[in-house]
Amino acid sequence: MNRIVGLATKRHWLVTLYYLVTMPISIVFILKSRRIHPAYKLTAWRKLRLGIRFFRNSIRIPTGTSYKTHLAMALKLFEMPPDIAGDVLECGTWKGGSATNLSLACRIVGRKLKIFDSFEGLPEGDPLDREAKYYKRGEWAGTLEEVRSNIDKYGAPECCEYVRGWFKDTLPSLRSPVVLAFLDVDLEASLDTCVRYIYPNLTATGYVFIDEVWTMDYCALFYSERWWRENFDRTPPGLIGAGLGLALGEFYIGPAQEKGDHPLQHGNAGAYMRKDMSGYWSYYPSLP
Repeated sequence: MNRIVGLATKRHWLVTLYYLVTMPISIVFILKSRRIHPAYKLTAWRKLRLGIRFFRNSIRIPTGTSYKTHLAMALKLFEMPPDIAGDVLECGTWKGGSATNLSLACRIVGRKLKIFDSFEGLPEGDPLDREAKYYKRGEWAGTLEEVRSNIDKYGAPECCEYVRGWFKDTLPSLRSPVVLAFLDVDLEASLDTCVRYIYPNLTATGYVFIDEVWTMDYCALFYSERWWRENFDRTPPGLIGAGLGLALGEFYIGPAQEKGDHPLQHGNAGAYMRKDMSGYWSYYPSLP
């Protein structure tokens, strides 16, 4: 009960009540899919138990993302055939809340979870980074010991590999295929670095999920024709959930700068691109 009280202090009590009452329904709706591969033997009961565990972990461990986002990522892993080789990546783990849940999904699908983090909080902001003014160096820090302890208690530690350091130093060495990456990195410079080095390793239908979805300028990377042309000579992939997050039973109208005027609105923290997606406008009829 103390954990539920703690949850309520972070949100309006009606939002907390909504989360509690709708939790079983949300789990069923999110994980109901004809595309889940039979090799994982995910019965309805097993999916419900997993979802409840995700929900409990999101209360036990501080996390900036909803358990529903974690379920959405798990679903994409469950829908992926086991013969497609590739790891799962998390960039930016804080206290390890989302990584704990992702590790449980990785155990089911038999994949490795690589956790990239400085374990020192955020880096110094780049002057060109529009998001940098909202953060200070060292914010959102979780030590490697804290993260490892949380995953040891509530997750699947045997699936996890920890990669310590700044993204700009660690990700250039990435060579293994990636089926899904979760980026909770806050800064534009960090998003640029992560996508730049992860994308070449992404499998043909691999996913990149992000956390910071409310700010349209931040999401714009996934629609920038210039960025994708200069870096990968392709059209932009787009982003499902840009501006409000995935449609997972949340209530958010926006925009982000008016959040204070709508105390019960809470967008889901999660959006994604898939490597074979397209978010490119090509219709330019000639004018008379």
